[in-house]
Amino acid sequence: MREFKNIIIVFLALFIILPVSGQSKIDTRNFSPNKLKSYGKNADRAGDVYSAIDFLEPYCKQRPNDADMNFRLGELYYASRDYQKAEKQFTKVYKSWGTDFPEALYYQAASMKSLGRYAEAKEVFAKFQRKLKSVKDKSITATMIKNEITGCDIAQVLIDNPLKVTVEHLNPTINGRHVELSPIALSDSLLLYASLQTDTTFYFSHDDTAQIPTRQFYLARRQGADWSGGKTFDAPINVAGVETGNGAFSRDGNRFYFTRSSRTWQGKSRCEIYVSKRVGNKWQEPAKLNAMINDPNYTATQPTVGYTAKSNLEVLYFVSDRLGGRGGLDIWYAIYDPKKKDFSEPRNAGVKVNTQANEMTPFYDFATRTLYFSSNGHPGLGGYDVFKSMGELRKWLEPRNAGSPINTSYDDLYFSISKNRENGFLVSNRPGGNSFRNPNCCDDIYQYHWTEFVRISVTGAIYPAESGKLKKNMDQSQLMALKNTIKPLDKAVLSLYMIDKDTKEKIFIDRDTTMADGVYAFDLMPDREYKLEMEGFQYFNEQVNISTSGIDFSYKIEMPPIWVSILSDKPIVLKNVYYEFNKAELTPIAKQAIDSTLFELMEKATDIIVEVSAHTDSIGNFEYNKKLSQERADNVVGYLVSKGISNKRLVAKGYGAEKPVAPNSNPDGTDSPEGREKNRRTEFRVIGTLSSQTEDVDTE
Repeated sequence: MREFKNIIIVFLALFIILPVSGQSKIDTRNFSPNKLKSYGKNADRAGDVYSAIDFLEPYCKQRPNDADMNFRLGELYYASRDYQKAEKQFTKVYKSWGTDFPEALYYQAASMKSLGRYAEAKEVFAKFQRKLKSVKDKSITATMIKNEITGCDIAQVLIDNPLKVTVEHLNPTINGRHVELSPIALSDSLLLYASLQTDTTFYFSHDDTAQIPTRQFYLARRQGADWSGGKTFDAPINVAGVETGNGAFSRDGNRFYFTRSSRTWQGKSRCEIYVSKRVGNKWQEPAKLNAMINDPNYTATQPTVGYTAKSNLEVLYFVSDRLGGRGGLDIWYAIYDPKKKDFSEPRNAGVKVNTQANEMTPFYDFATRTLYFSSNGHPGLGGYDVFKSMGELRKWLEPRNAGSPINTSYDDLYFSISKNRENGFLVSNRPGGNSFRNPNCCDDIYQYHWTEFVRISVTGAIYPAESGKLKKNMDQSQLMALKNTIKPLDKAVLSLYMIDKDTKEKIFIDRDTTMADGVYAFDLMPDREYKLEMEGFQYFNEQVNISTSGIDFSYKIEMPPIWVSILSDKPIVLKNVYYEFNKAELTPIAKQAIDSTLFELMEKATDIIVEVSAHTDSIGNFEYNKKLSQERADNVVGYLVSKGISNKRLVAKGYGAEKPVAPNSNPDGTDSPEGREKNRRTEFRVIGTLSSQTEDVDTE
């Protein structure tokens, strides 16, 4: 069964064309059963599904009692996505040899589901569920069966409540008789995709040494309402005889990541990720990514590019079957380190995204910080469905099905969004595409278009509250009038977060920096809840909630002025925080003073990090004063921690007499009691925020 899964991975996920040659279909009418079986097994081992079928079909007719080969033929039908023949074959196998091959019941149900017969499929899945303990293939788990049944339940709901979107099959200049894949919109009128540019039906032959056709990158241009494809991508990406596809551009468009494929000495397919950099208008010779990503023992394919929310570092998401994953194929990621000028060691994208089955063809949308990917492990309509999840790295919201008609009961892959966001592309083997073996054998490229696309933007301006003119209880008209008399904030940074309606989790979306006019602007999605927050330790408790619920047309939200309270990063003296002579313990009066000042501030500004510093005058030994001041600062921090403030937000520092704010003595050398009193002080200053100092931490 593991071998069967590998064939499906090769066929669906890694864009490797099955080994082919230019011969006509072999006439097997005069082949003996032994020869048919031998040739069929050889083609099977080589990964040539169709040739294996062509040999094993007549063999099973001549040897109908060979249980192993009959089951294998069913697997090959399923791998080639000939669901009707697969269902018929697995039904036959289970009826005749169900005790030896209970898995046949599972694939019978899966075939029914892919044909859209959900009620029947659910019954057969439930029947198989009761027999799961007797199944030797441990890759079929109880969770997988539960998700398949759930998918049967939700499928009709999604079909009955379709998205306001149309899906159109692209013409034969793009979609040939073989598999097309990885469409990327370069502009509203230019499409990059990978294809095998031939309409000839090919079959495998071990004896044929002719050049095997391979997939390469091509361009298609929109002309009016139609597309014209087939022009070779003019860059040093395509290599004759080398399978090439699965492209993704960096956000600035100056790096192009893609996959090349080869076969190992055992005949297994293996993919590696390359990158080409653009200098001026010219693409450079591609370089293979490091060995941590392109592990020689596993495959790495289907790259897409994202960026970390906090540090704005490039993230490469990709698909691999390496150790440490949850199923056959998982989505992984690696972060670019600008100091090392290379990607870090890959990490698994986590259990929210990856299942015990396969996840593939990721696409990261910068505008909404959403990962789109295809999976046959999450509950879906059948085969591979497109799912979406907001987040990054290993932190994701629960994935949601992208809905119908984006998804069908067949395989739906390579979802992407165009520049204008009103349309995009996907790949599917749904009925109606071009094919050469069965109605669903081959993936074609489709364009989808939103019939009611909504554009929502929000804009406003930011002003400082410490102007002396801002009064409590001002109404909106007074605030609007006041903004004309106050200079707005320049270079203020505002962050936009989306609030998940179910979990209330806050997901970073975008940030904007104001110019001299203090104006910010963001694009929003309909039916969402957002929050605007000021960035930087000098701003606290400044946030605005925005809802786009009920907005079903293009709309610009004009926000009233945001009045920002500004904290200084200069030290602020904590008044009335006194200590007994030569002691470090806090007095009751000191605790009251801390409660009404620093504690109250840190409760409101929940992200700031504060340094608490204690100072002495110059009387006494230097080392002693230093030690005493450190103990006093430690006690202030300890008191705040006891009241619930995280110690991660507090730094205690004893300076002794190092930083006087007034002379300890007069110019004539006499003692200055007033100066010494000013120097004996406890201060605090804001030194940063948790969000700015925390690195991109990977968490489940």
